[in-house]
Amino acid sequence: MNNVNKRIKIKDKKHLKLSNDLIIRISLSVFFVVLFVVLFFVCGGTYYFKKVNIIDKYSGYDFQFHVIDVEQGDCLLFKFPNNQTMLVDAGEEEYGEIVCEYVTQFLKQENLEALDYLVLTHSDADHVGGAKELLENVHVNNIYRPKIYTQNEAKDLPDDNTYMISNTLIYNTIIDTAKEKGCNLIFSEKGIELNLGGCKVEFLSPAQDYYADTNSYSAVIMITYQTKKILLTGDANIAIEQTLIDEYGEYLKADILKVGHHGSKTSSMKEFLEIIKPQYSILCAGENRDLPDIEVINRLHDINSKILSTANEGSFAMTIKNNEVVYSGITTPTFDIAIIISLLVIALILTWGIKINSKRPKAVLSKNQKTIIDDDN
Repeated sequence: MNNVNKRIKIKDKKHLKLSNDLIIRISLSVFFVVLFVVLFFVCGGTYYFKKVNIIDKYSGYDFQFHVIDVEQGDCLLFKFPNNQTMLVDAGEEEYGEIVCEYVTQFLKQENLEALDYLVLTHSDADHVGGAKELLENVHVNNIYRPKIYTQNEAKDLPDDNTYMISNTLIYNTIIDTAKEKGCNLIFSEKGIELNLGGCKVEFLSPAQDYYADTNSYSAVIMITYQTKKILLTGDANIAIEQTLIDEYGEYLKADILKVGHHGSKTSSMKEFLEIIKPQYSILCAGENRDLPDIEVINRLHDINSKILSTANEGSFAMTIKNNEVVYSGITTPTFDIAIIISLLVIALILTWGIKINSKRPKAVLSKNQKTIIDDDN
């Protein structure tokens, strides 16, 4: 009977050891999984699972200026000190989802519910196309638009009108959609001025009701924050630039210039650039395209302006910090998620062992233990 008790005690010890071993393995596994989850979020693992990543370096700043990469198109997002927002253009229709996602994430990040202003500088598809998706998914309060009428609006115009009527389906659709959504539609024109929490937004052009080409309708906007100025020119051509020089002269000097017409030589005349003399010149352009033109690039180099192109930088953001212009691209994860996953897998393998044989190794028994087992048999 004594031998039987000894044998039971040995078995109990084995079971206890097995139980303790299982608890340790499970505990270690839970620890590694928790560690992975923490590292995943702290090190930006979600970066790999988002179709569109926004620049969050200046999150919470009073003034933010985001240049959204939509290749050969314009898309510029502003946040002003009074927490109001403005999107200037929205790229081609095929980039609508990117624009919509970027704006949605940005509003959520800044705890905002709506886009206060959407400026459609002119009716070209590479500036307005993405607004279709945006209007269907984001609440927009006010829209500044060119004085180019849609086919539906033309029905109510007098027969002797001299206004431009759009024959572009996407522009017509966007304006009709904006009306259906209840957006406040305003024609862009010289003299419009907004004071948004101490940040001044001025429309310098268009000055006329009618132009022969759509690019001339481009809303030219000067944004002033603290002592810094940003000049946005849409696709305004050389004729408009000359008009601006004659009207405003040295007032056009700005720290940041959104280069006209994606760097085409139909814009950015030498005299215009020499007056502005921007510290930074922003080029909204795609890779492997004819634009920007080398002549424009050379003119920008001649005035010692630093060129920031979406073709090279992708999306990026700017702000004014300590009265200086600073900018940042998208923040990539500080630690590669692939390394985190690999380390986790290795840790779990080491925790549970790498043997695939389910049989446990035989225990090494003492001489007395062997005697007990033999006697029992």
